[in-house]
Amino acid sequence: MSIPVSATDVVARLAEYGSSPFLVTASPDGTSKVVQVAILWDVDGAAFHCAPGAGTLRNLSGTEGEPATLVFPGPDADTHSWLVDAAGRVDPDDDGWAILTYESGVLHRPAPGAPGDQRNC
Repeated sequence: MSIPVSATDVVARLAEYGSSPFLVTASPDGTSKVVQVAILWDVDGAAFHCAPGAGTLRNLSGTEGEPATLVFPGPDADTHSWLVDAAGRVDPDDDGWAILTYESGVLHRPAPGAPGDQRNC
């Protein structure tokens, strides 16, 4: 089960989940890259800002927003994870920073206790 999370709820969710999610991007050839980043939330721009490494910045260097996902694991095994889909790009004012514009988010149910449990959930 997934519960939608709007951009207006981000501040409250950051208080619960912290500000060090995993950032998932893909290279032009489709190779995925996962890194952990420290993020800042820009309320006015509805976007996260972070300073990832060179490989992640390369993945976000397209002229349009590149697909990116932030993964905030639940603080314990019984808590939903928070997944955020964003359009990522390199900050035009500082090429060491990325801007991840919020597109959608969900709280996703915890994994089942054993493979195959809750198969249709």
